[in-house]
Amino acid sequence: MKSTPTRTDDHRPPGLDAILRRLRSSSGFPTLSTTIVDINSVVANELHSARQLTQVILRDASLTTKLLQVVNSALYGQYHGRIRTVSKAVMILGCDEVRNTAMALTMLEFAKGRPQEKSLQNELIGAFFAGVVSKQLGQRLGIPNSEEAVICAMFQSLGRLLVTFFLFDENQQIRALVEKELPEEAAAERVLGVSYRELGVSVAREWNFPGRLVEGMETLSSRDISAPTNDIDRLKIAANYANDLYNAALRTPASAKSAALFALSRRYSAAIKLDARELTAIIDQSLKDMAERTTALEVPAEKNATWQAIRAWSGSTPDNDETPNTETSKAPDPLTQHVDAIDAQEEKEVAAAETPQQALSAGIRDVTEALASDCSLNDLLHMVLETMYRGMGFTRTMIFIRDARMNTMRARFGFGADIERVIPQCSFPLAFAPDAFHVSIEKGADIVIENAQAENIAQRIPDWHRKALRARSFILLPVMLKEQAIGLLYADSDKPNGIKIDAEQLGLLRTLRGQVTLAFKHCAPGRG
Repeated sequence: MKSTPTRTDDHRPPGLDAILRRLRSSSGFPTLSTTIVDINSVVANELHSARQLTQVILRDASLTTKLLQVVNSALYGQYHGRIRTVSKAVMILGCDEVRNTAMALTMLEFAKGRPQEKSLQNELIGAFFAGVVSKQLGQRLGIPNSEEAVICAMFQSLGRLLVTFFLFDENQQIRALVEKELPEEAAAERVLGVSYRELGVSVAREWNFPGRLVEGMETLSSRDISAPTNDIDRLKIAANYANDLYNAALRTPASAKSAALFALSRRYSAAIKLDARELTAIIDQSLKDMAERTTALEVPAEKNATWQAIRAWSGSTPDNDETPNTETSKAPDPLTQHVDAIDAQEEKEVAAAETPQQALSAGIRDVTEALASDCSLNDLLHMVLETMYRGMGFTRTMIFIRDARMNTMRARFGFGADIERVIPQCSFPLAFAPDAFHVSIEKGADIVIENAQAENIAQRIPDWHRKALRARSFILLPVMLKEQAIGLLYADSDKPNGIKIDAEQLGLLRTLRGQVTLAFKHCAPGRG
């Protein structure tokens, strides 16, 4: 199977570099790029860890909240309400699944609050719908990870999305040419000097998209469609078929629906045989899936022009979706209604800003479930540190672990500001010294330092801590086994008012520490 060739660097279209320079200097583009590049870079690295992916996502509080809402939504019904940390989401769903979800969320969230939000939402809803259709097609094609098909189909529109996001004048010029009945790709190339597809693939490569996803974004011409021989071929077919089906739904009059479906069925018949009835079923199921996804993502799809056009074309409307079949419908079950009301209330509570106590309690439940499962020690420690980090709003959290061979306490991993730089600098010898860290591990004492610069405290702060961290305040929670410290939970704050922990919060942090102690007793070490 061949795809329409994307020009290599030796044959770059003349307008590409100029457009890329415009994008890089556009407000918001560097932030969007950094998040997606970092997510892709971590997952692409063979030595990546769940903690590194979690760390990237945790840098964006909005992305973190949305990701947890999605993985606890009806889309992942078997986990409904049970995933309360990004660490657990990565552990259960895997890095690839979380990466794909996070990238889609990043694009959807980016549109909110921007001046051209309405047109952005139209484009995003369309791209997202094509992605959902692609998942349905991917499942029929036997793609092992059908969420990859969502990304390939959605990001086939990346060039158009970027122009809509960042290049207002050029977007208006392209729209004007399209209204004069010039094909959209031709209009884009005339205005930009590069097609949407070429622009999208170029940016995808800059964003470190995996090679298989970039290939999956490639355009197939009719003569190139043949029986797939590998998963890359299947991704291309699913993505192209989905976008063609979406464009037919958006641009074909309802009176020509049957003819449009027949033409698509024939065009892709060498790759996958689907008749008009099956394609209609795919559209209908995709509309239902879209309703679930957009509800979970809080994307206002119901009033969106693109969404309404697709529903009208398919013959599906909110009214006939909700009209009961009088021959088969039954009176509402009060118990079911009550349970649904409880679920709805819980979802609202999850979406609302959590108090530290609520966040810590939710994390404790996650860790309790992990302790009862086949969870590695490192995975569980990630959950504990993330719970502390997000729940209390600490600047950093780390765990020190006793290294008997080197006779030291050494920081193993953590979350927060500059953590990758800080970790290698954080270790201290087990030989006693009169500082807060040694007092904590020798006596098994929980220590809260509210102001490390205070005159009576400064002399108790070791030099390595001042040089590596310079934290204004911190808390130490030793992990004791048989009256010996085998670990030390550490959290700090650079905020001017320092750490403020009340009795209830301290009790919850101690519960987390107790779970770490149990983990050291019972969990397998695992890879970090």
